[in-house]
Amino acid sequence: MSNLSGNPLAKHFRQPVVYIKLPSNGKWYPEGVLDLPASGEVPIYAMTAKDELTMKTPDALMNGESTIAVIKSCCPAIKDPWKMPAIDLDAILIAIRLATFGKEMEFLSKCPHCGTEHEHALDLSFMLGNITPADWSTPVSINDLEIVLRPQYYEEYNKNNMLNFEEQRLLQLVQNTEVDDDEKTKQFGQLFQKLVETGISQISKSIAGIKLPDGTFVDNKEYILEFLNNSDKKVWEAIKSRLEAIREETTYNNINLTCTNNECNQTFVAPFVFDQTNFFD
Repeated sequence: MSNLSGNPLAKHFRQPVVYIKLPSNGKWYPEGVLDLPASGEVPIYAMTAKDELTMKTPDALMNGESTIAVIKSCCPAIKDPWKMPAIDLDAILIAIRLATFGKEMEFLSKCPHCGTEHEHALDLSFMLGNITPADWSTPVSINDLEIVLRPQYYEEYNKNNMLNFEEQRLLQLVQNTEVDDDEKTKQFGQLFQKLVETGISQISKSIAGIKLPDGTFVDNKEYILEFLNNSDKKVWEAIKSRLEAIREETTYNNINLTCTNNECNQTFVAPFVFDQTNFFD
């Protein structure tokens, strides 16, 4: 947020619109990445015209650059958004949209009982209030080991998303009816191996370290990845189960609704799909 010295317009620059507590509570940020105020709440500014254009650039959305640029602009307390815990991402982006366009956001739903379509005005401040911090403090205890977990950084999270996108493209290629069976078999084998490697790598990045029975704490990433590649299935399943439980703790995107069709009038749950490609329209 540049400010030319002596600019007479400086007092008319945008000011923070909302202040939010991060789901991470400021934990897991590397030193120097977060300037957390004493209040524990970070200021959020409305987007500039440049920010809005940035969020409409497809390539920049895909590789995460647009998200990084907008967070730097609208949440300057985070000095390097690549290094922020990914669990803070949704809250920050929701707050930016709220600061820019107001607290109401229109979305559509369809009643699963009668098929009636509904238009709703979603209160984003309500959504922010329902994002609850997950408990990452309890380690996974198995085979005399204590496996300490942590949320992934946005940089790791974004790389995983891009890998998943590439894997989907490979899967479509394998399903191509114009490719002969031998080539399909070869491609499927390559895809399966890549999926396995990606899955193990993704889990390893959620491990802060492993405490041995003698008290030694191992946090070397290469050692941890090698351990996962050579541990039994129970270890893998215990870690994965705990990560899934943490995700369930932070679920906020299911909205309870009642059908307005008088002949139906039944309740149903509508998912709030957080899609950055149209969230800031």
